[in-house]
Amino acid sequence: MRRSFLITLCLFSFLLTGCWDQNLLVDKKMVNGISLDIDQDNNILATVRALNIENKGGGQFEVQDELVKIKQSNVSGMAIEINNKLPGQIDVSKAHIILIGRELARKGIYPFLEVFFRPRQASVFTRIVIAEDKASDLISLDPGTSPIAFEILKGLEAAEETTKIPKETAFTAWTKITDEGSDLVLPFVKKDENDKITIGGIDLFDGDKFSGISLPDAKGSLLLLMMDRLTKFSEMAVNLGTNRSISFRVKDIKRDLDLKIDKKTSKITCKLNLNLDLTITSYSGKVGEKLNKDKLNKEISQILTKQANEITKSLLEANCDAFGIGRRVSSSHSALWKKLNWQKDYKDVKFKTSVKAKIDRTGPVF
Repeated sequence: MRRSFLITLCLFSFLLTGCWDQNLLVDKKMVNGISLDIDQDNNILATVRALNIENKGGGQFEVQDELVKIKQSNVSGMAIEINNKLPGQIDVSKAHIILIGRELARKGIYPFLEVFFRPRQASVFTRIVIAEDKASDLISLDPGTSPIAFEILKGLEAAEETTKIPKETAFTAWTKITDEGSDLVLPFVKKDENDKITIGGIDLFDGDKFSGISLPDAKGSLLLLMMDRLTKFSEMAVNLGTNRSISFRVKDIKRDLDLKIDKKTSKITCKLNLNLDLTITSYSGKVGEKLNKDKLNKEISQILTKQANEITKSLLEANCDAFGIGRRVSSSHSALWKKLNWQKDYKDVKFKTSVKAKIDRTGPVF
């Protein structure tokens, strides 16, 4: 499947990730997106979107968006097969997006990250994303405007800026997977009824394997705040009861995480306190009702604390050390760390979580 379009030299520079090297741009096929799935026979199914670049003269290039599908029994043969299907010099390491189907993610993503992280000229910006179903169904979509990998990337960047999903690249994912004292969380995307790709939430990982447990969009945002990963801001909404709801923007947080070790039993307790400064963006209460900030602060705090407790329960169930508790234990309690089998002992951690909301601004409406 091919799609051609013309772009000028100055615009084309925007499409590049990574640095310029000594190889001529027109001598390469730029792999801008790749999906990875697994079939019932444990074969790896890779779908590649590549830009075939041809110099048309006068500062213009013709770019063909090509789609190629391959099947291989192992990771090593994957890159070779891609080269065979796409004649010319292939630059897989600079892909914008790596989409991994959930079934494959359950078996482990470590070997596939190595393909994109190890090359000397690999891009540190390549995003790692999980597909709710088959990743090939998403990378094969044709949005009719720009290559699908760029459309997915734009959606991810927007969600990252509003703290809906974590920004994870091949480099950061690799680092966390190889760190015994922490675990990875990755965004997942899905296709809606109109064949549009939407953000689904966050998948929890146990080592390099998808645990089978996910957090929906709203809880995913709260998890990131609990991880102290607020970006520009976070927008959230809570239901306060019958015919009452409120939405707000979080632009400032204070997060304290403290570990307590019982000297007799060596049991670990993690105390996590999260303070949020809120700006109300909408509130649906009774007509003419005066805004009671103290009451709302208490209600929001109770609801978010309950959600935070549900999140920590999910983390333990998934065996996902998203807060890096193991790393803290290893650095501050090295003698205890040597006795632990963190893969098994993490599930015995006790969480005490508190979220306190403070309405700082009510906005122009209230």
